[in-house]
Amino acid sequence: MHSSDQAISNVGGSVQRFFDTAFSGVEINGPELNPPEIQKSPLMLVSTHRSHTDYFLVGHYFFRKGFRGLRFAAGDNLTNLPYLGPRFKNWGAFPVSRDTGFERNYVRNLCKSVKSMLQGGQAVILFPEGGRSYSGSMLDIKYGILGASVLLQAENPQSDVYLLPIAVSYEYPPDLPYFKMLLKGKSYRKRTNPAFKRILGNIMYFGADILAYAPAMAAKYTGKKKYGKIYVDYETPVSVREMVDVSANRIENARDDFSSHRASMQKVSDVIQARFINLFRILPVHLVAFILKNGKFTGTDQISSEIPSLLKKLAEVSRNLKQVDTETPESIVKTGIEHLVRTKAVSFKNGRLSIKKQEIIDYFAQSIKL
Repeated sequence: MHSSDQAISNVGGSVQRFFDTAFSGVEINGPELNPPEIQKSPLMLVSTHRSHTDYFLVGHYFFRKGFRGLRFAAGDNLTNLPYLGPRFKNWGAFPVSRDTGFERNYVRNLCKSVKSMLQGGQAVILFPEGGRSYSGSMLDIKYGILGASVLLQAENPQSDVYLLPIAVSYEYPPDLPYFKMLLKGKSYRKRTNPAFKRILGNIMYFGADILAYAPAMAAKYTGKKKYGKIYVDYETPVSVREMVDVSANRIENARDDFSSHRASMQKVSDVIQARFINLFRILPVHLVAFILKNGKFTGTDQISSEIPSLLKKLAEVSRNLKQVDTETPESIVKTGIEHLVRTKAVSFKNGRLSIKKQEIIDYFAQSIKL
């Protein structure tokens, strides 16, 4: 047993209560898995990233499925939080610096460290978009830490190094209302700013997450399931060598192993991003927000009339329509509006919509790219 397994097991009941009280439900969808068999080979669980809740969610539910030795790549904005940060480390999190995360030597050393974890039988949970998506769109995959899987595959060309793609879709991410405050704090934290501004930036940056999660943590006392449902869709693990011929793509005379396998790392990143897009579950709130953003519609009948053609376009590009493909346009619009009202993005009176927070409309709409 790895040192983090007991710590995760000890808090399992509390984490489950958090999801039971703060959210309306968690739906996990994917093929049957045999974790002990899969973990005979090195494994990375790679997931989309929309919320800090992802860390609890992926770790907790995949631990319950039987995966062990879990390690989490987590931004230092999370691991440095008072009270929660040290506990995250105890549960297997290792920090990724937000300030130096794109510096060459830092990335290479971090990649080597993760490769050692994989070789030691630990399963690394990675959010390769490099941070939460503040815009709602799928971010480009960063192959820094993900590159550890390619380096390990290069060292063991006849063995499998597995990646398990996961996509998480929220009806209402707890972080969403505070992204604006967080981003302002982030701009103030820049090293070039005066000290007082950096201090204010830290307060806003970390304070945004504290404000976001205080109501969620208090839900067990208030009884308010404020954040709707979460949908987790995953695939069968895929081997790196199935995605790319690492040997054929090796760049000769590169400065180091990391540089010599850049082409393979980029190929793996492209494959994972495509799988993320197809796995990510489209919800009614995404459809309604997309229609509101791209047309001057305020009536439910007008919005409903746009749904069939939008669903057809999404089906043509193999998007995940599991949540909406058996619903009528009217029921999709009704549910989507309810979620937007809950986020205070719109008001709805006498059958007419009025947009109150355009940034939240834009956030949900960005999940749909045609």
